[in-house]
Amino acid sequence: MIKIRPYKALDEDFIYHSWLSSVDYNIPGVQRMTRLVIDSCVDNGTILVACSDEDSDHILGWLSYSEEIGFPVLLYIFVKKNLRNHGIGGSLLSERFPEETVPTAFWSFWCQKYNLKKRWGLKFNSLYLPVLVDKLNGKTESQPKNQGQTEGIVAQA
Repeated sequence: MIKIRPYKALDEDFIYHSWLSSVDYNIPGVQRMTRLVIDSCVDNGTILVACSDEDSDHILGWLSYSEEIGFPVLLYIFVKKNLRNHGIGGSLLSERFPEETVPTAFWSFWCQKYNLKKRWGLKFNSLYLPVLVDKLNGKTESQPKNQGQTEGIVAQA
């Protein structure tokens, strides 16, 4: 059996290592962006951990999300390779996102391979991640009017 619990400081090395090693891009900007997002999740406690119900320090998988852009957005789910397709990811997801449609900021080969759009109701939007990173960088200051913006028009993602 598994237990879902909040992130704790002891989990930090495992979460950073598993998330950063999954980012296959040897591009400094991508690594910095990923670290910024992880730091935010750690600082805000927006990580859930699946562990053995017999040992809460034995991590089976984890989920990260953010509420920085005004609503909860799934950022990442990790499950140890030999434990995939055993319901751990789905349990993590339903713990934080009981809704049928889950907004997500990341889409990968694995999301496609496991058909997570249909299986888990993931709804990818390519605008979530840049908006989140912009917000985390503190660049969302109000801009002077009439610089490419029309007052009263709001775009929804």
